[in-house]
Amino acid sequence: MAREACALVLAGGESIRFGSDKALAPFRGEPLIAHVLRGLRQAGFAQIAVAAKRPEKYAAAAAGAELLTDARPFQTPLAGLATGLRASRHALVFACAADMPFAAEPALIDALTAAAAGHDAAVPHAGGSLQPLCAVWRREPCLRIAEELLAAPRPVGPRAMLPLVRAARLDWADARPFLDADTPELLRQLELHP
Repeated sequence: MAREACALVLAGGESIRFGSDKALAPFRGEPLIAHVLRGLRQAGFAQIAVAAKRPEKYAAAAAGAELLTDARPFQTPLAGLATGLRASRHALVFACAADMPFAAEPALIDALTAAAAGHDAAVPHAGGSLQPLCAVWRREPCLRIAEELLAAPRPVGPRAMLPLVRAARLDWADARPFLDADTPELLRQLELHP
């Protein structure tokens, strides 16, 4: 049975610390973004999309996903999130970063979806901090707030939305879904992670 929600992969970063496009870096025999998307397909999302400045470069690795152009002139994951919220055909959007190979954890997604009932967003808290780059967002209220924030002269990230929406905090003991590959060394460490 399909999960009636949109899964959105945020792939708009510049990968400055990584040195090359980390979404296309090899991970367990395939591009990292392909691994993330496969996990989301297995989680059963009815809609899967990738938001990026130049989404065409992910076409081969993201077969079957909708490619969305984040046309904002500045770099912030909030711009990609707004692009995905706008394109979503579903009320809920589970968004994760393209460098989070274990984000598509079904138990986490189920818990976030349940926590989002009666809220505009559900954001996990793990490893001592909130994880807005692996969260569930309600399309209408969050898109409105995201657009307001993006109209400001200084770009901000998704964390800036949290005080402006009814956000549920979900304490999550396992930090694995939130591990990301900001550098080639971190990606090599993730290769060894169960």
